Order: sequence, then structure tokens, then C-alpha cells
Amino acid sequence: MKATLKLFDVRDFIPLKLLKPTVILICSSLLLSIHKVFGSIEFAHRTFGSPGGITASAYMFVSASILLGVIPLSIIAFAFRDRPSEYGIGIGDWKAGLRMNAILLPIIVMGLLYPASQTEEIRGYYPLAPEAAVSIPNFLLLQIPRILLFYVAWEFFFRGFMLFGLRPYVGDWLAICIQTIPQCLWHIGLPTGEMLSSIAGGILFGIMAIRTGSILWPLVLHCAIAVSLDAFIIAGV
Repeated sequence: MKATLKLFDVRDFIPLKLLKPTVILICSSLLLSIHKVFGSIEFAHRTFGSPGGITASAYMFVSASILLGVIPLSIIAFAFRDRPSEYGIGIGDWKAGLRMNAILLPIIVMGLLYPASQTEEIRGYYPLAPEAAVSIPNFLLLQIPRILLFYVAWEFFFRGFMLFGLRPYVGDWLAICIQTIPQCLWHIGLPTGEMLSSIAGGILFGIMAIRTGSILWPLVLHCAIAVSLDAFIIAGV
């Protein structure tokens, strides 16, 4: 009888019940790394000779929509065969969502955003496209794609794909903490205050998503924060 030597069996390391969170974590690391390196504004400058401004920003927004939005959604639909609603896509508890935004936005705007908009580091980085300060149409030309392509994909990736995807396996709190880590790491190289605040932001947005059962309400707050900061800087107040 011929003896066989069993060297490695992947099932010894990855039980079938943990296959889905394993795919989520590995794909999250891969997709976010690709976007950070090859989907950035800086990459557009170096590779395509982009003049910068809205054009280079648009490149980052589109790359985010594909890497952080379309691909994770495709994994959910075709690999996991799950419903998108299981990953926070929907209105959720809209009353709680509106209430949380109504309370948090004024506090964040006046307590954090306005003081931040007065610092040289933030003013030197935002808005992403200097042309946005020229006119209202230019401002909207930056902000609308930023919201629809970048922030929708961003919130779905962290609060949908990662948070709602991992919570059945590690619980709500650990899922919130886990998705906060890569969010913070992505911010390395951005203004220091923004990088550090991304930790609190990841936790806050995660709590909002869990509480409302939807990524919509942290998305609303995140977009309002981003647009308000640019508006403060451009207005020069």
C-alpha cells in the first residue's frame, strides 16, 4: 500500500465557516493597497502627465468607485451570493440617522472643521483641485463626482463590505475596530490632523452604520464634513 505524505491542507487553517471573512480581509487589503498606490492623484501626475486639479482628482474618484465599490459589490453578489441589503445598502433606521446627523454635524463643523480650516497644513492640501475655488460651477464639478464616486464607494467598502461583512464573525465592536485600522492607514501622507481624526471617524461612522443598519447615514455625515471643510477654506473665513 502506497503511503502518502500529507504536507498541507488549507482546510486545517481556514475552516469553511471562516472562508467568507477570510476573503473579505484579504480582498480588502489588496484592493485598498492597489487604490493607494495606483489610484491616487500622485499616480495620475506621475504616470499620465496629468496637469492636476480636477482631472487628477477625477482619476482618483473613478479608481475608487471601481476598486472600493464595484469589485467588492461583485464579490458580494457573485461569490458570496448575498443580498446587498445585508451589507448596509438601504435606508435603514432613517429617524435615527437623521437625528444623529443633526446632532453631530454642527458639533463637528464648529468644533473641528472650522479650526482645522485655519491651519496651513490643511489649507495647503485642500481643496484637492485648486480650480474649485474659482467659481461655484467648478466647486460643484469637484464635489459632485467626489461624493458619487469616491465617498459612496469609500463608505460601502469600509462600513458595508468590511463592517457588515465581518460583524457576524467577530461581533459589532471588533468589526468596527477592524475596519478602522485600514481606514487610518490609508490616510498616512495626508495632513496629520486628518490622519489622526480618521481613527475617531472610523469608529463614529461604524457606530452610526450599526445603529441605523445602513451605510447611508455615515455617508451623509462624511460628505457633509468634506464639503464643509472645502467651503470654509475657499471662503477664507
